[in-house]
Amino acid sequence: MRDFVNPKMDLNEIKNLIEIDGGKFIIVENGKPVMVVIPFEDYKNRLIEKKVNPTFAKKELKPSPKELESEPLKLEDLPL
Repeated sequence: MRDFVNPKMDLNEIKNLIEIDGGKFIIVENGKPVMVVIPFEDYKNRLIEKKVNPTFAKKELKPSPKELESEPLKLEDLPL
């Protein structure tokens, strides 16, 4: 995990860092992902897709194998 955001950075500097890293940013607290920041256009497209295709929003996730539940989540595990 990268931990390089200075609390005194301005919003434009943070936006530039997110764009450099591919436009998506995962906020982690206590070692667990709690939020994902994505570009507004991606968010808007997801909302439109949910409205046009209601099953898009209701994808069922497969349960994790029991042996993976105790392993810590790594950045490589996330679908980015």
